[in-house]
Amino acid sequence: MISNLKKMSFSTVIPLIIILTLLSLGILIPIISMVIFGAILAYYVRYISKKIRPYVKYNTLSVFLGMIILAIPVILLLYFTFSQFLSIAGSFFGSLQQAATGNSTMNLPQITDAVQNLGLPGNISHGIDETIKSSITQFISYIAKLAVDLVSSLPGIAAQLLILIFSIFYFARDGDKVMAYITDIIPDKDKEFYQQIFNSADDVLKSIIVGNVIPAAILGVLSGILYFFLGYPYAVLLAIISGIAMFIPIIGPWIVYGILGVFSVLLGNTFQGIMVIFFGWIIETSTDFYIRPRISVQYSEVHPLVFLLGFIYGAVTMGIPGLFIGPLILGITYAAFKIYRKEKVKSKNTQN
Repeated sequence: MISNLKKMSFSTVIPLIIILTLLSLGILIPIISMVIFGAILAYYVRYISKKIRPYVKYNTLSVFLGMIILAIPVILLLYFTFSQFLSIAGSFFGSLQQAATGNSTMNLPQITDAVQNLGLPGNISHGIDETIKSSITQFISYIAKLAVDLVSSLPGIAAQLLILIFSIFYFARDGDKVMAYITDIIPDKDKEFYQQIFNSADDVLKSIIVGNVIPAAILGVLSGILYFFLGYPYAVLLAIISGIAMFIPIIGPWIVYGILGVFSVLLGNTFQGIMVIFFGWIIETSTDFYIRPRISVQYSEVHPLVFLLGFIYGAVTMGIPGLFIGPLILGITYAAFKIYRKEKVKSKNTQN
């Protein structure tokens, strides 16, 4: 079979490979982001696995332990967040039931008093009061609908998570084989160029985790300090939610700052509401536009703007996986052009 393959014309082999590749991509498109995300996370699992490999007899076991170690902080964080959130949300269950049946009789005297204290005419104050109460009722109903939609989408989410877990495991375990295969099909004359690309990808992957997790942790800590000094209850829980919210495309931690600020103002705590919005804006802006690009670029020569665009628009187009995939693709592309330019300049200088 091998001898026959050698006799085959590349004019037929290459088109066949291209067609099969396109067909494979067509099948994998619905899950391609999770597969790529799994390959990226496998990079960090391999790092952990190599650290514990001397103490473990089997490579597969070290990979499995690496996955567990990487997952433990995430699981604990989610468990604490959701357990606290559910305990707080229980107090709103009665309102939730009323909103779902359309028989809401919410009594919010504090909001009514705050609106009346604005000094507006009676009919306008009454209209604003009713609008706010109606908005709150609609918001609760919307949350209920989101919960129902989430439950209905659980099978799809479970399938995506399963694909992610298997992708992480196999890429982490067989990563050396994948790299060896890629190296084998690269022409010898281009191997130096691709080796520089691989080194750049390694730097970008290091900077991605630093540019996502550390800024979120910094934002969470600073937000927690802000909530504590402003006297908000559940400051630790709000800090965790703020840090996690940083991964939400476009909105980010404003989903916390905005809600807290608006409700504080409506409940008569104007100073508290203004301060949480103002200092929240300072924290979010400095973290997103200064700290994140600055600490990410320490691990790579990629321009901070490339990382910033990758983080933001990667998340917009691909969701949470895009926070990792976007910077990786843009970072490697930037590095490829930079390496190519360097080689061209070197070639011109040699000719001269």
